[in-house]
Amino acid sequence: MPSLSDLPAEILMEIVSYYPQLIHGVPTGDRFMRDKPLQAEPSNFRALEGVDESFVGNQTLRYLSQTSRRMRDIFLPMLWARFHACFTRYNWPRRKIKTRAKMLERRMKGIQKTPYILPYIRTLTITLQECSMGNWQPMAEFIRVLDLLPNLKDLTILRVPSEMVAVLSTSCRGKVFPSVSQLALDNSLAPIMPCFPNIQTLTFIWPACIDVLVAVKDYCQSIHTINNFLLSPEVVKCLRDVIPNVKQISLWSYHGLSQDKLCLLESMEALSELRIHHRPLYTYASQYLPPLSQEIVAAAKRVLGTSKAVGRKTLCFHELTNEGTKETVITVGGNM
Repeated sequence: MPSLSDLPAEILMEIVSYYPQLIHGVPTGDRFMRDKPLQAEPSNFRALEGVDESFVGNQTLRYLSQTSRRMRDIFLPMLWARFHACFTRYNWPRRKIKTRAKMLERRMKGIQKTPYILPYIRTLTITLQECSMGNWQPMAEFIRVLDLLPNLKDLTILRVPSEMVAVLSTSCRGKVFPSVSQLALDNSLAPIMPCFPNIQTLTFIWPACIDVLVAVKDYCQSIHTINNFLLSPEVVKCLRDVIPNVKQISLWSYHGLSQDKLCLLESMEALSELRIHHRPLYTYASQYLPPLSQEIVAAAKRVLGTSKAVGRKTLCFHELTNEGTKETVITVGGNM
């Protein structure tokens, strides 16, 4: 009688598609300031209501990978593709800071002692809030782990205390992590940008971004996507100077959008995609925002209409309505 292991790999992969992603996009500083959970950025966003649900996909992958040698070959890489060393309100332990720091340290050391999973890790999310001048070991272990991940593509660094920024910068000095192509971090971490010369997508945890933008000018020449920054004349001027050929921009209406602010993005050199997320940063079951005004929609269209990029340009609105998540895609220019 055929068993689960006898199914084609394509059908086995369908099992995983029914579970929510365990890495839920990049959270903004506002969400962490209010002790909110990680949330999804993509259009298929769903809020996770409890710790059991948020890790059910992880447990499923673990059990499947323990079923047989073939299932291990298929599902173990998927289980370890997204690695978390972060605390949210769903998994926040009610313990002292030093105890939480030890938990992070053990997690980092555990990875180093399991070399066969290192090539599987593609995404790493870490919080370093527990680190201090007298308790810096978790940060040191984090740097050691970065050195050991040959296929790391997506890195998110959250909650670095201000007094530890210099320590992190010194620890990273002279190091290069060439595999990282997507980076999410706070503006205060500008000194570590030389370590990531090949990033293509840059996401800001807080909307502030001037320091990082200035830092990438000399070290990161491949950036084409910028996410989650605050529109202001100073920021946009810096963006045009540092990354003149930016192709994709993603904005949150939560941080304030207006016709005047959007017009700052007109006549960009290569902008071909503009995404606007119009929903609360943290989603309650019945919470939604009124639709974006027609003036905002028209201003966003003008941004792409005046772009010097050749061909079709895409305008995407991600909204949370009383009927659920809604994505609207508008094609601007080109042969429609």
